[in-house]
Amino acid sequence: MKKTLLMAAMLCLGLMVDAQPQGFKMPENKATYKDVNYGGDDLEAHRMDIYLPDTTSGARYKVVVAIYGSAWFANNAKQMAYMSIGQPLTDAGFAVVCINHRSSADAKFPAQIHDVKAAVRFIRANAEKYHFDTSFIGITGFSSGGHLSSLAGVTNGVRRYTVGQTTVDLEGTVGRYADFSSCVDAVVDWFGPVDMAHMEDCQTVKDEKSPEAALIGGAPAQNPDLVALISPITYVGRQNPRFLVIHGTADNVVPNCQSDNFSKALADAGRLDNYISVPEGQHGPVTFNAETFRAMTDFFAREANRSLVVEDGGTGPCKAVMREEVSLPAHTVFVPQDLSAFNAQNPLPVLVWGNGACTNSPWEHFKFLNEIASHGFIVVATGYIPMEERPYQGPMSTTQQQVESIDWVIAQNADPNSPYYQKIDTAHICAAGMSCGGLQTLFNCADPRITSLMICNSGLFKVENAARAVGGMPMPQKSKLNEIHTPVIYILGGESDIAYENGMDDFYRIGHVPACVANFPVGHGGTYRQPHGGEFSVVATAWLEWQLKGDKEAARMFKGKKCQLSQRKDWTIEKNKLFDKLK
Repeated sequence: MKKTLLMAAMLCLGLMVDAQPQGFKMPENKATYKDVNYGGDDLEAHRMDIYLPDTTSGARYKVVVAIYGSAWFANNAKQMAYMSIGQPLTDAGFAVVCINHRSSADAKFPAQIHDVKAAVRFIRANAEKYHFDTSFIGITGFSSGGHLSSLAGVTNGVRRYTVGQTTVDLEGTVGRYADFSSCVDAVVDWFGPVDMAHMEDCQTVKDEKSPEAALIGGAPAQNPDLVALISPITYVGRQNPRFLVIHGTADNVVPNCQSDNFSKALADAGRLDNYISVPEGQHGPVTFNAETFRAMTDFFAREANRSLVVEDGGTGPCKAVMREEVSLPAHTVFVPQDLSAFNAQNPLPVLVWGNGACTNSPWEHFKFLNEIASHGFIVVATGYIPMEERPYQGPMSTTQQQVESIDWVIAQNADPNSPYYQKIDTAHICAAGMSCGGLQTLFNCADPRITSLMICNSGLFKVENAARAVGGMPMPQKSKLNEIHTPVIYILGGESDIAYENGMDDFYRIGHVPACVANFPVGHGGTYRQPHGGEFSVVATAWLEWQLKGDKEAARMFKGKKCQLSQRKDWTIEKNKLFDKLK
């Protein structure tokens, strides 16, 4: 990048004038909220503009952060981000947050990424005030804004990083919301420089007057460790969010081989959605066009549909989100939105769940499961994420998927690159399921990693009533109960529950481990679809608080002759001889 500093800055700052597609009308800059201070100080560089699709409905909108390009020279160009790439996003229904950040003259790296991460934390902390749905926060930017957007994505959950003899703090302390996550869910990189060691036609750079030299405060050739640390390509791995990368073949500011190499690295890690190489596209002109804008909005829409905040995150102290994890296909994860409070000393216990009718989606149980997660659990349900409350239509799930759920939480907890690293309590895992999902759970009951069982509206069939089973259900014999090695609770819907006979028979056969059966007269459907999962979620959460967290107050729901459940309206409970010996 053998350009003078001024020329590089002018190229980046001036691109909007001629970079728009034919027929494009420059939007008026009417921010819904203008000059919002995200840094808690008086710096112009710590202000953002917020654009909402509609200011009258009171709806909440999923978020995309947009960052301008300036070769890191500008600290007050947020309007340019909206005028170039922001309006297509508000037109597509996203809240767009355009941020300023400190320039390379204001402060050297990592100040700029500190600002970006502080802005994301601010968005999460002020979601209600600004009508944000923070179940999805995407990020995009062009040129140096593409660099910062990419760096934010590849450093999700990475607080400090070392290359050679140099360590940088990537999170920073800007702003007032250090307890909130700075992670983003998807990235669109518009022709950003991503490998600073190879800028000159992707050969080694030695230009001490380059913008990247100004960013780090020295010649790149003399600071190889720091050059690697400012380069997003350094951090690429399977823990990253998905990326869309867009670059023109005629870009004479940032060579398109930057995106060629970055996209290959992302693809090798399984994190590339698409790489769009625009024929004759320049550093803005031609590359910005109706088709690439549509590719950006479509990508963010797809990614946003992989997560959903259910019932405002639940009633528990840890507002939850329902999400799909790319590393665990055909499963749905419910987890607190903000993981920063969880660590090796305060980890998330685990619930793995199988669905009624062995459906391959928790569409019937997502309110119930989300409510449990809001009390500080990670819940992994078999099947595809239910973005709408309508019956799943597709192949049945398998018993193996519940085993995969356990494998996954253990692997995530052990992976330093996972956002769940050392945040999951893999020593406390409850396996549970409803109806056919309960049969799947009993099929897997011997797994030594399971420490508790919860069988809902279910029970093993006896030989004489096996004909009532639906085809495809797992059908272990009653002898399978002998393999149970943990405390177990059956939660049934009373005598009108079609599984009542099977479940009660199971309970009466279990004498070798502590067992209880709770009945609530609602039939086989339980209360899963009621707000926050209804009564079943109250009892299930208490069981999990006791069994997985050792909560003595929660134990009072079940223990003693006059336990709380026996006093709760319409509930009944029976226990075997070993049950009240549980601590």
